Amino acid sequence: MDGNLLKQSLRLGLSILITCAIAQHFQRITYLWYPLLAVITVVDDQDENSLQAARGRMLGTAVGGLVTFLVHSILTGWIGILVSLLITVPLLRRMGWSSGLSTAVVVTVMFLGIDAYTQLNWSYVFNRTVDTLVGIAVALVMGRLLWPKNRLARMQELHQKLESTLHQRLDIHSTALRGEGLTPPAINAEAITRQVLELQRLINIENSLGDSHARTLKRLRWAQRMSLWRCLQVRWLLVERLIQRVHQDLGTNTLPELSHYLSHHLSEPGAPAEALRLESSGSPLPLPQRIALEEQVTRFRRLIRSQQLLDRAHQP
Repeated sequence: MDGNLLKQSLRLGLSILITCAIAQHFQRITYLWYPLLAVITVVDDQDENSLQAARGRMLGTAVGGLVTFLVHSILTGWIGILVSLLITVPLLRRMGWSSGLSTAVVVTVMFLGIDAYTQLNWSYVFNRTVDTLVGIAVALVMGRLLWPKNRLARMQELHQKLESTLHQRLDIHSTALRGEGLTPPAINAEAITRQVLELQRLINIENSLGDSHARTLKRLRWAQRMSLWRCLQVRWLLVERLIQRVHQDLGTNTLPELSHYLSHHLSEPGAPAEALRLESSGSPLPLPQRIALEEQVTRFRRLIRSQQLLDRAHQP
């Protein structure tokens, strides 16, 4: 079972339960649909988007209700809905509130779809806005109390997990090339790609949250880290395929030069990234394969060294 999905379901269920309890206790909310819709809209799978969803929900409700009320005094029915949308959609986009478009459309259709159009007045618009605010408040509080997410910690966790996987793979390949272990299975490229994409997604979210978050990312040099991981990912998977081919071609033979070069980062992480040299005389590898291996592994090793230097610069 997906742990994140379970947490999200519990958060949404508790938010809806508390909203219904508030409506039942105070008996002020006439239309429970509005706060419940706000809860569903705001309780996002990634709670870093909850504030944006809440802002869009409130702006969409207020603008949609206001425009619909003004149009309702002149037009009703589907013509009124059409005119309201023709005013609301450009207005929200002009003011930079595009996140509230979907909510404004729903509010427009609901407001003009009530049984008696005479009920649509300033009091109705105000009360529905307050009802929406109740649902938003409950959703935000539950998002802060239940499993709040720390994006920076998650980014560091993904970074360390990728580094650990990289070092383990190099160690396993080095051992196998010395003839001291079995040939390792093929790497799970999908898992590596998924972790790199998740890291990029979290960085993008942090950058979108304002100048303070962007300054923190710049101070921790996450842009450089991410750039290195994008280069490393491509080079890493290419080197993995080349080494897997070497394991197949060598059979019971060994390749001590490559083994030493791969394990060098473990024993001397700060050592210069010298070029790999595979001896041509007596080498079991054909010349084209040896040249490709020397070039790609050398570039790969230099990227690893750059990453190690960047990590050491952030150590206290």
